[in-house]
Amino acid sequence: MRRITLGILSASAVMCTLAAVPPAALAETNASGVSHARLDPAPLQFDHFTVSYDPWGNVTADGALRSDSAISSALPLTIEYSSDGQTGWTVKKTVTTDTGANAFHSTFFNNWSGYYRARFAGDATYQAATSPVRKAWRWRTEIHSFKVSPKKVRKNHYVTASGRLVRWFTNTKHGAYSGRKVEIIFRFKGKKTWYHLAWAKTNSKGNFTKKVKAYGKGYYAAVFRGGKGTFATGSSNTPYVKTYGIGGGSIAAQAAPGPVVNWTPSLPGPFVTGGSIAARRD
Repeated sequence: MRRITLGILSASAVMCTLAAVPPAALAETNASGVSHARLDPAPLQFDHFTVSYDPWGNVTADGALRSDSAISSALPLTIEYSSDGQTGWTVKKTVTTDTGANAFHSTFFNNWSGYYRARFAGDATYQAATSPVRKAWRWRTEIHSFKVSPKKVRKNHYVTASGRLVRWFTNTKHGAYSGRKVEIIFRFKGKKTWYHLAWAKTNSKGNFTKKVKAYGKGYYAAVFRGGKGTFATGSSNTPYVKTYGIGGGSIAAQAAPGPVVNWTPSLPGPFVTGGSIAARRD
């Protein structure tokens, strides 16, 4: 009987002890050996996103991010391009936001008109986010049939430069680009520096003609520096003119061309004629 009584008393003591522990404390005790669940990533949005072209095919993209909670670190973003704004997205530039205003600014070359978006892939702290799609557009232009005559002339006499400027109006239609200024430039044989000679203006058919001085034997080119909504372009050829007479002395001591032109007709991009349309529009 003594053993049975002790057993009953022991069980009663255990029950009293459990009853004395608050339910909340029991929950904490049970969870003490379990890792806490990870918090969900915070929502992230683009506060703004803008894209623009200059005439030479340089793209400028600006934007900023915002979240309900403070963004305390720089975030990696991709600037992506699509020809139709729906499919075929490709990364054109990777940028990082600053840690102050959560903003980003980037420039890069892409002489194809189309659509852009910025995208954050998401991480353990913030959810993935994609900006609104922005359309950036310029029409393609070309200089056709550029020539200089005569091919041989006395130094410091004149030659005539001529050609035709055209632009695209639709994906398949192009025509005269009238009332536009075209720059005639020149470089001496064996040199890399291009000089400004004169401006010519296109007529209703896009044609231009200008007499310019032949400062020495060398190469000529024509440049259109772009208009509102059109790309810049340059002549695909650089006609050569040979000069004679007035020998001796340095170039500086003789009549010299105009200001140096920071441009090279052989640059790739919007200056290339033929091939795919470099600026399309819906």
